[in-house]
Amino acid sequence: MKKRILLSLMSFFAMTAMWANITGAYSLYLSADANGKQGEEATLTLNLKNRNAIATFEATLTLPEGVTFVDGSATLLDARVPEGAEPEFSATVNEDGTVTFAFALEGVALTGTDGAVATFKVAVDMAATVGENTLTLSNQKMYEVNSAEHKFEATEFKWTIEEGEVAILGDVNADGEVTIADFVAVLNAMAGAEVPGEPDVNGDGDVTIADAVKVLNIMAGATE
Repeated sequence: MKKRILLSLMSFFAMTAMWANITGAYSLYLSADANGKQGEEATLTLNLKNRNAIATFEATLTLPEGVTFVDGSATLLDARVPEGAEPEFSATVNEDGTVTFAFALEGVALTGTDGAVATFKVAVDMAATVGENTLTLSNQKMYEVNSAEHKFEATEFKWTIEEGEVAILGDVNADGEVTIADFVAVLNAMAGAEVPGEPDVNGDGDVTIADAVKVLNIMAGATE
C-alpha cells in the first residue's frame, strides 16, 4: 500500500514537473532596453518562446493607465522569419484600449525557439504613474505548422516609468528659462528653422509674430 501511494505521489510530481516544463516552453513576453519617461515615446519588444515549430500566434496587450499604443508603430523583425516567407502581422487597437497582435506564416514556422519577433512604440502621458508599472499579454494562442494549438496564461512585464520634465511655456530654445533668445527662436521658427522647444507659444496652431509677442509678455511676467 505504501509503495502504491509512493508511486502515485512520484507520478503526480513527475506530471506536475512535466506540465510546468511544457507551459514554460511557450510564451509571448515583453522586454525593453530602457525605462519609460513621462511625456515621451518608448520602444518595447515582443518576444516569443516556443518549444516546437510555431507558425501562428496571437495575444492581447493591456497597458497601464497613461500609456497608449502608438498606432502604426508595430514592426515585424526579420531575424526569426524564414528567408522567402511572406508573413502576415498586425497590431489592432481595440475599443477598450487593448492591442491585439496577430502573426501568421503559411506552411512554415518561425526559426529558433526564443527571441524577439516584433517591436512597437507606446506614448507615455505626463499623468502616467511614476515607478513600476505592469503590462500584460493575455489570451495567448500559438499554433504549430501541423495546427496543434497551445494556450497559456498571461505574462506580465514590470516596466519602470520615470518622471518627465515639465515644459516651460515660452522656452522655445529649451534651455530651461524664458529670455530674449526664445523671442529670436520664434522668429527663426517662422523662417522655417528647426527649434528644440515649442514655437507655437500661444497654442493657436500657427507660428506667427503673435508667438514672439507672447514670449515678451511671459518675460514681463504676464500670466495670460
